[in-house]
Amino acid sequence: MAMAKNYLILKRLLVVGSCIYVYQADASQVDLTATASSELTFSDNINVSRQNEQSGMVSIWSAGTSIEKEGNGGNLSFQYDVYQTLHSVDSDRNELFNELSFAADKSIYRENIEFNTQAIITNIARSIENDAAADIISGDTIETRTIDAQLSYQSNPRGLFDLYGVLDGGMESNEDNIGDYYSFGSDLVFQNGTSVKQFFWLTEYSYNRNTSSNTDNQYYNYTAEQEIGLQPIKHFSPLIRVFYEGYTRRDESKTIESGSWGPALRYYWHERSFLELGYDFSFKDRDFWRGSIKLQPTSRTSAEFEYTRRFYGDSYDLSFSHRSKKLTNTVTYTEELRGFDRQFFVEGENIEEYQLVKELVLNSALNLRRTSLTAGLRLSKRNTLSDTDEVGDSNIYGGEISAEHSLSPRTSLSARFTYDKYVFEPKLEDRKHDYYRKYDISLNNQFSRSLSWDLSIEHANNSSYKENRANVNVEVFF
Repeated sequence: MAMAKNYLILKRLLVVGSCIYVYQADASQVDLTATASSELTFSDNINVSRQNEQSGMVSIWSAGTSIEKEGNGGNLSFQYDVYQTLHSVDSDRNELFNELSFAADKSIYRENIEFNTQAIITNIARSIENDAAADIISGDTIETRTIDAQLSYQSNPRGLFDLYGVLDGGMESNEDNIGDYYSFGSDLVFQNGTSVKQFFWLTEYSYNRNTSSNTDNQYYNYTAEQEIGLQPIKHFSPLIRVFYEGYTRRDESKTIESGSWGPALRYYWHERSFLELGYDFSFKDRDFWRGSIKLQPTSRTSAEFEYTRRFYGDSYDLSFSHRSKKLTNTVTYTEELRGFDRQFFVEGENIEEYQLVKELVLNSALNLRRTSLTAGLRLSKRNTLSDTDEVGDSNIYGGEISAEHSLSPRTSLSARFTYDKYVFEPKLEDRKHDYYRKYDISLNNQFSRSLSWDLSIEHANNSSYKENRANVNVEVFF
């Protein structure tokens, strides 16, 4: 009942939001498209099992609509599709699926206040431990719905001070009711404006709270950081930094907190690049050295690295990006607390606890005149913070290589290889490894402005099954 109520609220919000944005625009500013498609897939292992493999056909009939709007101080993007699957082997597996993507933003007052909202309806694997590659053809998925809204304020940064604040809220509703929650958060940044020449200050504060829709249990976390120092004098800038953070655990009534303060010195090569070294005195742990470096030699290249200590020990943060006319490379490494994420659900995990997520992402894209190549690498480690959680930690490794070549203005050929490995480390059982390898190649043709078709062949070689698929899809645009 709660899930149905949340779903009704989500649909009403989307309808109201779409009407407001479309009403504010002239007809020439709105691009409305309707689509219908028919897809036929043959699988030599329709039940995705290692034994008793069975061939079968699945047809997918879909219809959808999209709205794109720009201008008048705001933007809107709306796309909704409904899919009906029909199985030749087992009609009991026939099912209706929904997919929705909605995003809108609107400047309210002199572009200082902005409202943003996003909503998504999608289908994800029921459990990454059982089959992380599940899709609407295999049917082992659940529908998840999320909606988020943010109200932000930005003052004039060219004055004496700059104030930026955000209030945001959201909710998630899942088909199986696992992990349904409401969330509330706020962020505040208060710093000197560009007209202040003698000294600088920076105050950053963030707060996030999650409330379970099923149990009314709540958990929250916050961080607070303060810097104050002198503007560069012959390239050197002294400062003092204070940092504090805390989070709650469901099995404890108190908040787990940690923090430190200490002096630091920055050396600037130029306005956008500096090296910082500091020594922090911990409020509850041992003292430590910390450091950071920021490089931005040109507008096309930037790199940042930071080392410090937090409640869990040594902490690192890294980002790098470089782009040229044809090539773009990005590298990011983050460590942060995250609440329950239904996309990474494992049976038996505590869904009302934070996890420490360490994630490395590398992406590269090469765009030539008629060919594009992309490559990506993902490494993610999810550590439980509760001693009572028997599910333990999980590690996810993944990579992808894809290529697309334009054979003609209307025809393209693409190929892709993806690899994902999941390592589960339960506290009372042996480590478990799952891997997923997928190869696919497809040919797409835009036959006319209102008609397109594509052919694809796919091979999956996973730890629990193998499967080959052949697919043909025809889509009509109105």
